[in-house]
Amino acid sequence: MTPTFIDTPQGRLAVYEKGQGAGLPVLFLHADSGRARQWDEVLERIGAERPVIGLDSRGSGASAEAKDGDYSYDGRAADIDAVAKARKLERFVIVAHSGSGAAALIYAARHPGRVAGLFLLDPATDPRAFPQAVRDGIVSGLEGPQSLDFQKQFYATIAGGNTKTQARVLADCETVAPAARLGFGKAFAAWNPEPALDAWTGPIFILSSEASDNPAALYRLRPDIPHEVVKGTGHWLQLDAPDIVADAIRRFIAGI
Repeated sequence: MTPTFIDTPQGRLAVYEKGQGAGLPVLFLHADSGRARQWDEVLERIGAERPVIGLDSRGSGASAEAKDGDYSYDGRAADIDAVAKARKLERFVIVAHSGSGAAALIYAARHPGRVAGLFLLDPATDPRAFPQAVRDGIVSGLEGPQSLDFQKQFYATIAGGNTKTQARVLADCETVAPAARLGFGKAFAAWNPEPALDAWTGPIFILSSEASDNPAALYRLRPDIPHEVVKGTGHWLQLDAPDIVADAIRRFIAGI
């Protein structure tokens, strides 16, 4: 798909739009150091029923770097708002992968009348479960000239056994600005998910990989969050098992 662009005070945002029908629109957000095209297979499936939009996060894919260097979850929530306003999304569903789940939670809590529901795909787990030295190590690894190699080495450990998925994910890392790569890491390392989880009281669902089904999972913090665990995939479930992910999204939307 070819992107169109939305101008914001922080720079141009690239969006990928398709779909048909009068159903609730769905905005798709990708993982840190990824790009919207990681959703292509699912966009194709969900777009057969309703309008869908994939967003390249600031500093990622075809989107511009943030002019003020802000890659916080608050900054990325502002980009969600920019897309919603530019495309006149009065009420829509957000599907967010990995670290983008934090930005989605923040945006939804601030705009409960606009967000119909949150579907979080293998969202970032609670970083407070890691020792401070580990979190500091993530940031320091993303700071230097070897930050891309550091990111790729980590992603290779969580991408799973599908070699096509691995190659695609690692190639997508190269489309991310170094400042964004570092900013995303800093945002995760400092994140406390509980305020956003408490603030959002609307529909929510988590589809998790088996590796993320651990004591740091968000649904361990809040056991009332409905969730399912998919076995046999890596962190990018939408690439490994697009039919399973698309079906789960359909069921979630049907229940709103």
